[in-house]
Amino acid sequence: MQGFEYPIEPHIRQHGPGGYQDYESYRDWVRDEFMFRCVYCLHREQWYGRGATFNIEHFVPVAGDPHGRLEYANLLYACATCNNAKCNILGVPNPCSVAFADCVRIRDDGQVEALNDAGESLVKKLRLNSEKNVQHRSRWMRILAALQAHQPDLYRESMAFPDDLPDLRTKKSPLNSKPESVGDCCFARRERGELPAIY
Repeated sequence: MQGFEYPIEPHIRQHGPGGYQDYESYRDWVRDEFMFRCVYCLHREQWYGRGATFNIEHFVPVAGDPHGRLEYANLLYACATCNNAKCNILGVPNPCSVAFADCVRIRDDGQVEALNDAGESLVKKLRLNSEKNVQHRSRWMRILAALQAHQPDLYRESMAFPDDLPDLRTKKSPLNSKPESVGDCCFARRERGELPAIY
């Protein structure tokens, strides 16, 4: 179902900011990088409307590698529920190394089905099939299906990019290994009419 399809390839980093002294300065970069949704459960900013619902997630926990605290390559975008579940846990597959579609898929009943050992780790360690998570996911799946069938305008709004896309061209990253990437941020693509209406 649209909205709950895991990527069929590992995520390739588009941006390369660096040199910030606090990891919150990377927020707009990781929002754009990971398409304004949780890398683990696929829930979107657009469904919540509150920035605090999403966190910058350290893939390798800071407790295990303090130097990774400010390394962009170690930062992911995750909803607060998944970020809290992962916390200092190791052994979860990295979406930048593994295609999550090879690991897991979401069934029609909202359950996340593990397709291999990496998927099993993802499901168990992040409690993706907890009763509360399955209920919440199933509810969103039913809402989206109903909107698509009966209220297509509201469906498109629910599946659109957020209104407050950051213009990364205005961000002053102290270091940037990929300065040209700002021209392809979602804000710039929308400005050029290249950003899809839904994704």
